[in-house]
Amino acid sequence: MNPLRILCGVLLLALGLSAASGQDRPLLQPHDVVAVLGGTRMVALEKGGYAEALVAAARPADQLRWRGLAWEGDTVFSRPRELNYPPLTHQLRTAGATVVLLQFGEMESLAGPREIPRFLEAYANLLDEVNPVTSRQILVSPTPTPGFPSSPDRLAALSDYAAAIRTLAARRNIPFLDLQLAASPDAGDASVGRALAAGLVGPPARSHSETDARGRFVIPDLEAVRQAVVARNRLWFDYTRPMNWAFLAGDRTEQPSSRDHRDRNIRWFPAEMERFVPLISQADEQIWKAADTAHKEVR
Repeated sequence: MNPLRILCGVLLLALGLSAASGQDRPLLQPHDVVAVLGGTRMVALEKGGYAEALVAAARPADQLRWRGLAWEGDTVFSRPRELNYPPLTHQLRTAGATVVLLQFGEMESLAGPREIPRFLEAYANLLDEVNPVTSRQILVSPTPTPGFPSSPDRLAALSDYAAAIRTLAARRNIPFLDLQLAASPDAGDASVGRALAAGLVGPPARSHSETDARGRFVIPDLEAVRQAVVARNRLWFDYTRPMNWAFLAGDRTEQPSSRDHRDRNIRWFPAEMERFVPLISQADEQIWKAADTAHKEVR
């Protein structure tokens, strides 16, 4: 994709943000815990770590904590989980969420514009579900995933859904970030991550957000922040989405391997999983430390 086109799109996004969000104060406050909800695109953005790295390097003193709760295939209509997986409100409270970043609409737009009313109703219900934990919500427009069908009709439907989400955000007086200004059908995770960071804290200088052929930030200090984000996200993923969930809290908690071999009343697995908590906190501190070092390069 043309780098100049990306830069222009990011600048337009930042200039239009205040009008789109209806908010005067910064979207993110110091020490916020940013919970991320969405589908496959948001999962990919978390794995890449581009948006959080840029936000952290721009505002290292804020010491933000990001917690990914997005799952592949999630929509506003359906977010299935394994047996006994805790409900969304419990997940948000456990994460300590103070602000929730939501991106939905890409998969839902496959149903076409005629399904927009049903989509908005389901999205509103989801926001109502989040409200008891925090009313600070940020809606992000859907963006086309690279390789996803991108015919003119498909992109038009995606724009219709983005416009509908903007209306929903305005109705609820919550921020809306329209990433379509900076993301085209061939925009990768790095480009979308830059656009998201620009919407949250303003655009970095072009050179500060450039990546090499392998998707690494060309500025070493900034790449160190991204790698710290990737490492923390891996720990968070393993903590919240263990492969052996059935033994942890599903339908196999009575299996011998889920119990202490000396005392069957003791379940060792849950206690073992909680050892991730301090590791995740330490990883957050590594992000802040790396971000503080990189700040002089990206301010």
